[in-house]
Amino acid sequence: MDSRWMIGGLLVAFFIVSAGALTPDAGEFSWRQAISVENSSAIDDLPVLFNATHLAGMRPDFADIRFVDGGGTVIPHWIENATNGSHAHVWLALPADTWDLSMLYGNPGARDTGNPDAVFTFFEDYERGNLSRWSFCGSNVEVQSSVVCTGEYAGDINVSEPDLRHLANNRISLANVSEGPIAIEGDYLVSEFGQWCGSGYIQVWNGTDRIYALHLRNRSVQYYDGTHRNFSADIPAKTDTWYRIKVVMDTLNATGHAWVDGEYIGNRTLRFADGSPVPEGVIFTDFALIGSSAWASGEPHHFYVDNIRVRKHASIEPVLAYAGPPLMNSGTAARSGSMPPST
Repeated sequence: MDSRWMIGGLLVAFFIVSAGALTPDAGEFSWRQAISVENSSAIDDLPVLFNATHLAGMRPDFADIRFVDGGGTVIPHWIENATNGSHAHVWLALPADTWDLSMLYGNPGARDTGNPDAVFTFFEDYERGNLSRWSFCGSNVEVQSSVVCTGEYAGDINVSEPDLRHLANNRISLANVSEGPIAIEGDYLVSEFGQWCGSGYIQVWNGTDRIYALHLRNRSVQYYDGTHRNFSADIPAKTDTWYRIKVVMDTLNATGHAWVDGEYIGNRTLRFADGSPVPEGVIFTDFALIGSSAWASGEPHHFYVDNIRVRKHASIEPVLAYAGPPLMNSGTAARSGSMPPST
């Protein structure tokens, strides 16, 4: 007999995350799939990517999946993307020292309860059509729909004023993060390169001290620690081209790492903009995106951004995998009307 027909003796009362609290969900889920965790981390609510394979009895779009720990507490999740009836990339905010958990599914009427704001330290895909997630945005920051990477909207930090100190705040998007170590991921495009400086900056701040994590400058991908430097893999940067960029600020080892379109381009010793070393274990107060500081005349420079995530980082990331066959919850066969086929 197919092991999925085993009666687990379980009737799941499920909870979903809403505005930071647990609220009952009246839906019942026919199936429970155990998930093992390799390389469990001591970091609480660590975002971990799980490649979920579609299982019989699951909605094709994965909208009915839920995750709970051994005590039945909900683990926040967000579906980054899904291929109907095949697989999905799912992010979970994994509790510290978790070695196993369960995925519940099997409710055709369930809606997707994924919440990226409950998974990541900071998330912005601009699909809200506003800038409400940011703690501060200058007057040159806007949401627009003309130049996007995915979805309907993206951010634009446009610059059309000379590089004067009193105008600097106009071209900043700032998010409070209070975290470290961190990983920063996002899609970035610049319309022009400045005459002498960069056109798009990714920064992290520790109070008034700033780290230039990565910027697109002089047709190169660079960082700044008192001197502009290329990463060890000196790759060119082009205008009007979307780049998927990932930066890791490994403060425990005072080291930074960078990737562009999945290619690792090198590491660096973390230093502030004045060249002073970043202390090990520092906690960053803010994450910032800054537009060009080199506009002189002509059309505005644009620093377009999309799909931004700032998340907690572990040097050794947990790995999640299905463990054993799914178990059917007691009493759901009659309600669902049919059973998943044997395989």
